[in-house]
Amino acid sequence: MKNLITFILIIAVLLVGLFLWKGKKSPATGALATLHGDTTQVSITEPIPAYDFGLVSMAKGNVEHDFAITNTTDSDITINQAETSCMCTEAFLKLPDGKEMGPYGMSGHGSSFSRSVGVAIKPGEVITVKVIFNPAAHGPTGIGKIERIVTLSSGRGPLTMQFRAEVTP
Repeated sequence: MKNLITFILIIAVLLVGLFLWKGKKSPATGALATLHGDTTQVSITEPIPAYDFGLVSMAKGNVEHDFAITNTTDSDITINQAETSCMCTEAFLKLPDGKEMGPYGMSGHGSSFSRSVGVAIKPGEVITVKVIFNPAAHGPTGIGKIERIVTLSSGRGPLTMQFRAEVTP
C-alpha cells in the first residue's frame, strides 16, 4: 500500500511539473516576419509571437495598430496580395509616397475585399501595414482570447503579422 501511495505521488509531481513547464512562455525576441522562413529578408518592428492589444472592449469599438516593414535586402520585394485571417480584421498598406491601399480582408466570405496589391518595396524602403480589429464583429460569442494574422504574399513567400487580444463586453 505504501508503494502505491509513493508511486501515485511521484506521478502527480511529474504531471504538475510537466504542466508548469508547458505553461511557461519563453521571452520574445527577433522580428515578427516569416518570408520563406527567413527573417533576414525584411524587418518588422514587433516582437514575436504577436502584437498584444491586451483587453479590448466591444463597447469601445475598433482598435488599430501599425506594423512597419523594412526591406533589408538589396532587391525589390513585390507584394502581390494581402489578406486577413478573419472577417473581423481589415488591413491597409501605407506606401512611402503617402498613398494608402486597401482595405484588405478575409477572402471567401462573400466580402468585396480585394486581395490584389502589386506593390514593390525597394531596398531600404519602409511600408506600414495598418491593422484594424473590430471586437464586436462576432457578437457576444466573440468574447475571450483571439489571435489573428495578416498575410502579405510575395514572390519570395508569405510575410505574416500577428496580433492577439482578449475581447470583453
